[in-house]
Amino acid sequence: MNTINKLLSLLFIVVLVSCDDFGTMNENPNAPSEINNNPELLLTGICKDIVNDMVVDAWNEGNVMAQYSAKIVFTAFDQFEWGSNSGSWNKIYSTSREIQNLLTISETINNTSYEAVGLIMRAWMFQILTDMWGDVPYKEALQAKKGEIFTPVYDKQEEIYVSLLADLKEANTLLSQGSSSIKGDIIYNGDLNKWKRFANSLRLRLLIRLTNVDGGSINLTSELREIIANPSANPVMEGNDDNAILNYTTSFPNVHPKSEASGYRIGSYDEYRMSETIEDVLEAYSDPRQMKLFAPTENSVNAGPDYAGMQNGMVDGSAYEYKGGPSFISAINPETFYYSANNVPGMIMLASEVQFIIAEAAARYPEIASIADAKSHYEKGITLNFEFWNVDLPADYLTRTSSNSEFDIPVNYDGNIETIITQKWIALFFTDYQGFIEYKRTGYPHIIEPGPDTHGDSYPSRYLYPDDEQALNLSNHDAAATAQAGSVSNYSYWTPVWWENK
Repeated sequence: MNTINKLLSLLFIVVLVSCDDFGTMNENPNAPSEINNNPELLLTGICKDIVNDMVVDAWNEGNVMAQYSAKIVFTAFDQFEWGSNSGSWNKIYSTSREIQNLLTISETINNTSYEAVGLIMRAWMFQILTDMWGDVPYKEALQAKKGEIFTPVYDKQEEIYVSLLADLKEANTLLSQGSSSIKGDIIYNGDLNKWKRFANSLRLRLLIRLTNVDGGSINLTSELREIIANPSANPVMEGNDDNAILNYTTSFPNVHPKSEASGYRIGSYDEYRMSETIEDVLEAYSDPRQMKLFAPTENSVNAGPDYAGMQNGMVDGSAYEYKGGPSFISAINPETFYYSANNVPGMIMLASEVQFIIAEAAARYPEIASIADAKSHYEKGITLNFEFWNVDLPADYLTRTSSNSEFDIPVNYDGNIETIITQKWIALFFTDYQGFIEYKRTGYPHIIEPGPDTHGDSYPSRYLYPDDEQALNLSNHDAAATAQAGSVSNYSYWTPVWWENK
């Protein structure tokens, strides 16, 4: 027994003496020891998480809101029971916290490129947030740790826009100063010039949103002209190589979130069908993009391909039996989306949208028409979108008129805003909420309207604020609701946002 005790005592002494050595042995030389030395880890996570979340939102809600798709079962959302989408609200704020960490690190390591990219991503996220929820916490948000602000006030949408435009202009300036290189960039692979193009393109998106309102301190035409007239200082997306997209791979987990490879069930995928609204538009132009985005009905496979849409806003039961049932309604093309893990990227902003923005600006404002030709940019927007979807542009497509007497908007450029917006709306397919947002700004395409069983006879404008805001930030929640709707009791899905076409 004495021998065993002596051996245990000796072992104890060895452990005490060697504890520092064990600590060193437990350090992984291939793993980062502190995030300040590895901002690329933050950047990769920021881009991946929030883009994937917006892709999911586009599929589940955005496409339905814009009437690109409709549901054949579980149709409550399509009847305007939109709720708060608190999941995406929380995701945007949690990702914003990571961006704030990235901005702090960029200052510590004196790398303004990370700062610029952080500002751009935050501006993209907060534009979606304020466009879908209206006034939201912004300046005081994320101050719980630093400033001990646990109940942030809601900033007015106009004030948020002013700040976002300033951030994007600052990002462009930072990226024009010969900034340091970056790593972890899964959007542009470290190409800072393309980040500049995205920053200025996003500025254009923010600015064109203001066509119905007094922008206050924002001089709309002056700001538009500053960008469009000086492409060397303020470059924008010009081709599909400039697209702000997240390319997926063929290996899980870096696959499209709504593909078979992601684990998404085919039964859930089949709940969504082509909307009659987009069917009417694409059929009116004999638009071959229809065959890329949607599948022929199952019932027509043997007799010859036929495409048929689903009416939005129907109750369950009636929706499932519409036109004879699901086999008579076109699905979202599974060969394009579901069965390919990486055929379609996560879309943040495409060059085609930028061309439509410039076309609209030139069509609306003589100051812009003097430096940009609306027709040329409009036609370039169409061409780029066909290229993006890898669909051949028919030789006569740009001169086509509508074959639908109830929808007489042509492809052939006629100087009308609805002509531009209709093609822009097609091009915004599956781009977060942008198709819906553009409809609420312009009222186009005019054939979008509530379905037969929707709650309310007009189209809603927004999500509601999450329940947590009422539970944890009630006074500021109520102040924001009252400021926008006149009273808390009047606040609803139909409370218009600031820039809306009322």
